[in-house]
Amino acid sequence: MASSSYLEPSLNHSAAGGCGVKSRLGIPGGPGTSGSAGGLERPPTSMDRVLKIFHYFETNSEPSTWASNIRHGDATDVRGVIQKIAEIHKLRCVSSLGLRLTHLHSDALHWLHPDLGVSHVREKYEKQHPQEEWRYELRIRYFPKGYLSHFSEDKPSLNYLYHQVKSDYMQQTADRVDQDVALKLGCLEIRRFFREMPGNALDKKSNYELLEKDVGLRRFFPKSLLDSLKAKTLRKQIQQTFKQFANLNDEQSIHKFFEILFPIYPFDKECFKCALGSSWVISVELAIGPEEGISYLTDKGSTPTHLANFNQVQSIQYSALEEKDRKGMLQLNVAGAPEPLTVTTASLTTAENMADLIDGYCRLVSSVPHSFIVRVHKDGDRALPSLPKVSNHEKRMEKRMDGVRTRAVCVSETDDYAEIIDEEDTYTMPSKYYGLDQARDYEIQRECIELGRCIGEGQFGDVHQGVYISSDNPALSVAVKTCKNSTSDSVREKFLQEALTMRQFDHPHIVKLMGVITENPVWIIMELCTLGELRSFLQVRKYSLDLASLILFSYQLSTALAYLESKRFVHRDIAARNVLVSTVDCVKLGDFGLSRYMEDSSYYKASKGKLPIKWMAPESINFRRFTTASDVWMFGVCMWEILMFGVKPFQGVKNNDVIGRIENGERLAMPPQCPPTLYSLMTKCWSYDPSKRPRFNELKTQLSTILEEERLQQKERSRMEMRRQVTVSWDSGGSDEAPPKPSRPGYPSPRSSEGFYPSPQHPGHYQMAGYPGPHTLPSVPSALYPPPAPMVDTHHAHTHPRHHIHTHSHTQLLPQPHGADMALWGSAVEKPDTRSSRGSLDRDEGGLQPTGSQHIYQPVGKPDHVAPPKKPPRPGAQSQVGSLACLNTADSYNDGVKPWRLQPQEISPPPTANLDRSNDKVYENVTGLVKAVIEMSSKIQPAPPEEYVPMVKDVGLALRTLLATVDETLPQLPASTHREIEMAQKLLNSDLAELIGKMKLAQQYVMTSLQQDYKKQMLTAAHALAVDAKNLLDVIDQSRLKMMAHSRPH
Repeated sequence: MASSSYLEPSLNHSAAGGCGVKSRLGIPGGPGTSGSAGGLERPPTSMDRVLKIFHYFETNSEPSTWASNIRHGDATDVRGVIQKIAEIHKLRCVSSLGLRLTHLHSDALHWLHPDLGVSHVREKYEKQHPQEEWRYELRIRYFPKGYLSHFSEDKPSLNYLYHQVKSDYMQQTADRVDQDVALKLGCLEIRRFFREMPGNALDKKSNYELLEKDVGLRRFFPKSLLDSLKAKTLRKQIQQTFKQFANLNDEQSIHKFFEILFPIYPFDKECFKCALGSSWVISVELAIGPEEGISYLTDKGSTPTHLANFNQVQSIQYSALEEKDRKGMLQLNVAGAPEPLTVTTASLTTAENMADLIDGYCRLVSSVPHSFIVRVHKDGDRALPSLPKVSNHEKRMEKRMDGVRTRAVCVSETDDYAEIIDEEDTYTMPSKYYGLDQARDYEIQRECIELGRCIGEGQFGDVHQGVYISSDNPALSVAVKTCKNSTSDSVREKFLQEALTMRQFDHPHIVKLMGVITENPVWIIMELCTLGELRSFLQVRKYSLDLASLILFSYQLSTALAYLESKRFVHRDIAARNVLVSTVDCVKLGDFGLSRYMEDSSYYKASKGKLPIKWMAPESINFRRFTTASDVWMFGVCMWEILMFGVKPFQGVKNNDVIGRIENGERLAMPPQCPPTLYSLMTKCWSYDPSKRPRFNELKTQLSTILEEERLQQKERSRMEMRRQVTVSWDSGGSDEAPPKPSRPGYPSPRSSEGFYPSPQHPGHYQMAGYPGPHTLPSVPSALYPPPAPMVDTHHAHTHPRHHIHTHSHTQLLPQPHGADMALWGSAVEKPDTRSSRGSLDRDEGGLQPTGSQHIYQPVGKPDHVAPPKKPPRPGAQSQVGSLACLNTADSYNDGVKPWRLQPQEISPPPTANLDRSNDKVYENVTGLVKAVIEMSSKIQPAPPEEYVPMVKDVGLALRTLLATVDETLPQLPASTHREIEMAQKLLNSDLAELIGKMKLAQQYVMTSLQQDYKKQMLTAAHALAVDAKNLLDVIDQSRLKMMAHSRPH
């Protein structure tokens, strides 16, 4: 039985293994089919709408049965069928594909142009022969130059070409090649087919018999070879030949197969017997391929004569000659040629096939979708169907998007909406919900509305603020939705669909319909939400909204959607832009332009209209199937938008690429402030299987619980904050010392001056010391911290006063740097390394790292004598934005540590300040290494993967210079300290290896959800390297002090 894909839009299709869901048709062409459970039965039609397409996607069945059943509509064209199959199987070489129609009982062969309608093709050819006598086959026909290297970067395309060529070889050429060639090609297929088989596996009789009996040698070798050799001889030759290719992988086997076969069977070009000119004057063989372009040979042994390149062809025409034998004529307008190149063929079909081939190459070379064929309209001649008429003010371009045929109207591939052209209008909204008559029940007189300023734009028209004057309310503020083009009844009906939907709803978190004006110009009058759409509100109020408010918005939306679910409606456009803010603590779901009633079916199938691809569930993208479960997916994306303060999903990703990423398992990353329980709920909404997604009633319950937990934790944080502030006031009140001086004007506070402490509810999360709560911080890219620690916005770091922290540290001491180095060292913070005891935190006090206003390695305990604080750096000193302070990560802190008390800090002078640094090469090189780390840290986030290596190389070179300097210095130091210095050097080498390893992982997982995680791990490794470099300097300084102590006279 054929293993086939069934792409009926109402079913979930799985591309796994290249076969997917089997057809539910008992017999192709049967009287009718049913969709999924609860689906509507399709009425019988004059022509079955299922087309069986044979292809070369490898499955576990016999190659001759590889096929997919494609359901098509009246508007489906050949291009749509090709792209549908290609997208399901992740085939990128769509422009190289063609659809070939072959009659099984004759030599009739037709290449179907992409612009031809499928229904037109079937009607034309199935009149000539029954449907079961025709074979539709998807093939790679148009080869780009250097196609093997091109396809090597696209493995599905390379595999597809291989199976196509191997099938042609086995059917057309295998019985005519030499035995040696047939043995080699067969053994290469064995090597590819059994990828994991050891090279000597066939030497064992049992393995060979398994290959011979269970799989069959006929799959690999032509019948002529198997019949001509004795079994023992054949076995020995197969074993010997296989050993030649035992070490090849599957890709190498494919390339070797092509290399051996190509001289015998040049599969990348097609040859046609024809004549140059409009009459049979010069009989030639016209060769068309990627390397030779268009050329001809007068006889087999002659050298090809070049006629034209594909980029020179300006237009193509073909027609039938006015003769009884109905010869065909092909004309090519070639740039620079004085007259068209005319070719006469034996039949019109040959001219059509040649025209399609040249046209395909022209489209491929020019990278344009439109055809170069100019149709000649004559009675009886074949002409490609005219494109649908388009209104003058719209410029439409056809393209494919996420498994469906689309035509975008003046939009880019990254816009929020993409139009989906109807393939079959089988499932539509019940007619009882259409029409203007129902809308008139809510009719309002236009005189009662005073139209005000425009406050937004919609798909059909603009939204204005207005005033509704009635006897009940003399001046009620309303929102008025206007229709741009309401002259057509169809446009008016579509526009009024939203009003007809909204009038059935009465919920505190759904925008209320006030009335409609059905006369031109058509207006919809709705409740006014004064604070505008939620996305803009989130962006404007980014710095004042806390997490509880964000969860509240999500909860309110879940109650509205649970209400819609109970009313059997699907919204289909759940996104932050379609949620309106009534008050600061109340949001309402709006924009029901895409909503549909599901009646008795459990799903709604979209036909026409623009849809929000990046918010949609995979089954909605692939099959335009919308259910409550697909609304749940969109609600998960909407929650993500809310937690990200209005950031759109899949930023910078083309609509075409979204479905591929989803099917590869990628999901939107966890927002920086999102509690794990909430993100876990979001990921459940994004289950690929719709049946595994929660219902809205479940979401409403869980969100209510999460909201209550967050509110309790918010109260606890407020209580702890009050206690902390009281502690601060008592600690500072008893001191007679002046507070530390602020930074001088014009010198911005470094980012490290802000203290982090673990959030009480999420020990892994961090919040700002001295701020009202952890969730008032803006969301910025978390490049320098591993998740889930939130980032600190530079606006906060430069506009809020510093919070000076009193801590205790047991780190080694470093001399005060001088001159230009002060800004560098003064802006960095040492990170405690959890791998050793050095730099550990005081667990009882929960101490912090020194803040950015201190010396990086300076102790901050209370000194024996009172001393004024050190002066801040000079106003002209250069600030290092990407300082090591930015490299603090979650593993720098212990989970569950108590919030510490804030005290005015005091700084003691460094004990090692007496060391002379004027000619200290070790000190200079440590400084250089830290600078290299800082440079890398500041550039790594926006950098593409190819720039990682130069940045890491700079760090490596700085480390090599440092280690070379230490080796030169080592003989001058006491021998008793050498081992400790050498251990510190080894640790630095280990740190560099760790950094390189993380860099490779970041490159490997580029464009996946893991990329940011590995970038952060790179920064963590770089930070450890800088800290260990400082420790090496500490060890050498101690050694120098010991040497100086011994050299002093007693």
